[in-house]
Amino acid sequence: MNRFENKVVIITGAASGIGEATTRRIVSEGGKVIIADHSKEKAEQLAAELTQSGADVRPIYFSATELQSCKELIDFAMKEYGQVDILINNVGGTDPKRDLGIEKLDINYFDEVFHLNLCCTMYLSQQVIPIMVAHGGGNIVNVASISGMTADANGTLYGASKAGVINLTKYIATQLGKKNIRCNAVAPGLILTPAALDNLNEDVRNIFLGQCATPYLGEPEDVAATIAFLASNDARYITGQTIVVDGGLTTHNPTVELS
Repeated sequence: MNRFENKVVIITGAASGIGEATTRRIVSEGGKVIIADHSKEKAEQLAAELTQSGADVRPIYFSATELQSCKELIDFAMKEYGQVDILINNVGGTDPKRDLGIEKLDINYFDEVFHLNLCCTMYLSQQVIPIMVAHGGGNIVNVASISGMTADANGTLYGASKAGVINLTKYIATQLGKKNIRCNAVAPGLILTPAALDNLNEDVRNIFLGQCATPYLGEPEDVAATIAFLASNDARYITGQTIVVDGGLTTHNPTVELS
């Protein structure tokens, strides 16, 4: 398939985890990708590898907590390609040492988490929409989380900011649909990214596995496949939706014993 032939795609957090898997998936289907990542080294390494294989990609340093960096990213894409067809707002995260339960979380960390997960998504979308409108339309895919739909003992700020991403997705879809811009989100469950493997020990991962309806946990490629679907014309009549990619984790009551 070449669903992204002649399409220019910006992917944030593109050099590792879900972002890297999405970059590889989009490139494999003919897309031209701006690899935007906080690790300039990883972005350049991935770009060098993909370029050697014949891909058309460009790496750029990107800081999701700085609005100026968001603007520079869009300017860079326009300078390199002259258009942006698809924006994939993948970057996000939190500091588990500061983002705790409501009684103990560091309220001074609020601005940073919301800027990283929500403000960045909003501002990049705002910057790219006029470009898409001028080009006849476009597509935005936001990476949310099941934490934006369900609650946990910790990660309160992260969950609230990802809930904002889910609702922002509906607003963009509603306000820009008649201008031929679609906007959808994916909400991953536990995905075995390097970050997840570093932060969650095997006992915690097994708790998630025990609650999944599938006999395995998700891989970054599982989310990348869903993002690619939403970003393609195969999903041309889908907008304002959040697709949950969690192996069935959120589909059942706690009374159900899965084995």
